[in-house]
Amino acid sequence: MDFFEAQGKARSLSRRLVLLFALAVTLMIVGVYLVAVVALGVGGAQAGPDGAVAEPELFQPGLFGMVAVGMLLVIGAGSAFRTAQLRKGGSAVAELLGGRRVDPGSTDPLERRLLNVVEEMSIASGIPVPAVYVLDGESGINAFAAGHTIHDAAVAITRGGLETFTRDELQGVMAHEFSHVLNGDMQLNLRLMGVLFGILLLTVIGRGVLHGSYVGGARRRGGKGGGGGQIMLLGIALIILGYLGVLFGRLIQAAVSRQREFLADAAAVQFTRNPDGISGALRKIGGGAAGSKLEDHHAQEAGHLFFSDGIKGAFSRSFATHPPLEERIERVDPGWDGTYLEPKPASVGGEVEQGTKHRGREGASGGGGAGAGSGEGTFPLPFPVPGLPERGTGLAAAVAAAGTLDAGHLSQARSILEKIPEDVRTATRTAEGAVAVVVALLLSDQDDVRARQEATVEDVLGEETLERARALAMGLRSAGGEARLPLLELCLPSLRSLDTTRGDAVRDVVGPLTRADGKVHAFDFAVFHLLRRALPGGNPSRTARVGPGLSRRRDDAAALLSAVAWAGADEHERADVAFRAGAARFDPRTTASMSLQPATGLDLDYVDAALGRLETLPPTDRRTLLDALEHTVRSDREVTVEELELLRAVAEALDVPMPPVAVTEKGPQPDEVRDMSGERTNLDGPGGASE
Repeated sequence: MDFFEAQGKARSLSRRLVLLFALAVTLMIVGVYLVAVVALGVGGAQAGPDGAVAEPELFQPGLFGMVAVGMLLVIGAGSAFRTAQLRKGGSAVAELLGGRRVDPGSTDPLERRLLNVVEEMSIASGIPVPAVYVLDGESGINAFAAGHTIHDAAVAITRGGLETFTRDELQGVMAHEFSHVLNGDMQLNLRLMGVLFGILLLTVIGRGVLHGSYVGGARRRGGKGGGGGQIMLLGIALIILGYLGVLFGRLIQAAVSRQREFLADAAAVQFTRNPDGISGALRKIGGGAAGSKLEDHHAQEAGHLFFSDGIKGAFSRSFATHPPLEERIERVDPGWDGTYLEPKPASVGGEVEQGTKHRGREGASGGGGAGAGSGEGTFPLPFPVPGLPERGTGLAAAVAAAGTLDAGHLSQARSILEKIPEDVRTATRTAEGAVAVVVALLLSDQDDVRARQEATVEDVLGEETLERARALAMGLRSAGGEARLPLLELCLPSLRSLDTTRGDAVRDVVGPLTRADGKVHAFDFAVFHLLRRALPGGNPSRTARVGPGLSRRRDDAAALLSAVAWAGADEHERADVAFRAGAARFDPRTTASMSLQPATGLDLDYVDAALGRLETLPPTDRRTLLDALEHTVRSDREVTVEELELLRAVAEALDVPMPPVAVTEKGPQPDEVRDMSGERTNLDGPGGASE
């Protein structure tokens, strides 16, 4: 199963679950109605005026209508409330469960290790660095990922997991969670949370009714109002029906989640090439006194999110959303001897916490060796991973690898991160430092252009930001062109912490900086579009909705194809050849009226607006669009670093994580990259040829 198939199946499954929950609500309405009939004495045999006994009427349309409307209002209001509460994405879920956001600049060794692992995996998978949370009040060992899209995702880990996992175990668990991000599970999980809360609300109302009837009964002691027992019965029934609804929902969750957990485990092993990591994490859950259970009362509605079953109670085993630990361990470690591990405080003494020097087990975590990612010199997978595509080399393979997890990508990400100077990497971990890094990335090498840019920065952002950006710009040259986009992504978590006023100031300065030389470069566009999402007060997070297909977005597709064509050409003829190479990948009915648009009309705002509308394409059309863009880029058998950055930025905007492509110094090859100096270097997929 490839990335686009997984996204499509997740959407299909989401629609099916809505129908199943509708069935559950219908059954609950019938149940509440029957309880109302008994509790209120409606429909029983009654004597008429003439003394004759009338036949009981079980179905009372008026009462049924009142019950149905009341139930739908309660469940609908509860679901709408929770859904609105979760609109912010993964951060809202983490905070609902008592999570504390980890400061990107944290120097706590355990938190620094967690951030390093998340950053490595984000760069390796092509996912923007998510917000990272710790559930400080939870001693159980667990973790989760949540969000509507890759742009509002968050990952969280319990205090118990943070303190007891080794780095390899932490890496395995995070790889498991990143797999859920890539497979489209997150949006489905948030929808389930909303619906479950609506059903659970019945139990809250039932408790209120029960409490009210008890208090009222005490006040009516010796009085005439004898309806207290019936009201109490109604309250008990609501509680029971509410929990039955939750259990019904958990049965649906279990039917879906169990197989998806197996797939995420398999993907984690594929990504890290180290079965011991995820196996060790599962064995510590089995050996710990607290297991993986969470104390927070919201855990019940979020149980399907967790790495391992986080819900307490008598029914948690029967209605478990996760497969048994034993079965999961045996699948990733067929030689397991059946023993668990006692959780002990993890040591971080052997790791360089401020950087990414730690490589874990040689050849197991993708950390070294020419064979990383190809299976040579790495720990062999103990089982087949269904649907994993064959990976070749070159840009086409990189596009085909979108949404996949591979040890070679992790190795390439580490290589990129190690090239970034330590002062630059440190700057990305504070809000103002990240602002200075963004400015440094956009400063021109041309003296006259740079002078205009610096005047703008000093006027809008201040002299201190300008001086810091100047100092950082010198170090950026040594990192190389392939590090620019990952470096921008490392800045995003810190930039999100800016207040709205400062965020607006940064947004205001980006446009003038990118237009200072009168041209729009590919990287400038990437910065412009990614910051539009990330900065406070910018474009609100969307919920991965699906809009019209390419046949109705041909003008927007033509604008994007034209921008990519012009990014790698300096004359109309070459740009037109590139454009037609990409357009040929579309359906003929889509390309009938498409033509290369002039470079003068392709400014930042125009192309950005077109891309914004293309973000809602169905998954299959996004695949077609990326395929067309890839053919546009490769039409001249060369790929510039800027073209590659633009392609990755577009893929990210379309919620399609595209892993990094390694640039290795060799002679001219069928696919080759030209850096900004014009030198040609070979373009290989991760884990390809190395020196």
